[in-house]
Amino acid sequence: MAIASFQHLCAGFCEVVRVPAPSLWADADGRVAFHVIVRGATVNLVHLPSRYPEHVFVVFDLGRITDDGPASAARSSAMLEANFALLELYQPTFSRNPASGDVVLQYIYPLFDATPAGLYELIHQGVDIISRVRGFATAPFGSEPPQVATCPPVGALHQLA
Repeated sequence: MAIASFQHLCAGFCEVVRVPAPSLWADADGRVAFHVIVRGATVNLVHLPSRYPEHVFVVFDLGRITDDGPASAARSSAMLEANFALLELYQPTFSRNPASGDVVLQYIYPLFDATPAGLYELIHQGVDIISRVRGFATAPFGSEPPQVATCPPVGALHQLA
C-alpha cells in the first residue's frame, strides 16, 4: 500500500528496519529531513512539502573525489555517463555539491508510489551503487542494523531549498 505522507513513510521505514522513528520537524526553509546510516553510507531523506508535496529526495553522500589528475577525471566522466545511460523515470543521478565539493547520488522518490519496504530496497540499491563508485565493499545486505536520526538538512542538501 502506498504512503500518504512523508511522516508515515518515515514511521513505516523505521518499523521495517526495527529502529525508533525520529520526531520530524520543518527547518527554517520548510524542509523536513532525516538521515539513515546503512552499511556505512549516509543517506538523507528530504521532503519539501511547500514546493514538492508529492516527492521525497533521497540523497546518498559519497564524499569528495579526492584523487587528482586522470583518475579523478575518469571517475567524474563515468558518473556523468551513468546519468545518461539509464534513461528511466525517477532514475538516480550523480551530482556535485558546489559548496562542499561532495559527490552525491540523488533519487526523486514519488510519495504516491512509496512504501516502507520499497524505500528500504531503494536505499540498499543506492548503497550498492555508491559502494562500487567509491571502490570499497560495504557490509553485506542486512548484516548491519541501520541507524536513523532526524537531521536538519546537511551540507549536500542545502542546494535543494
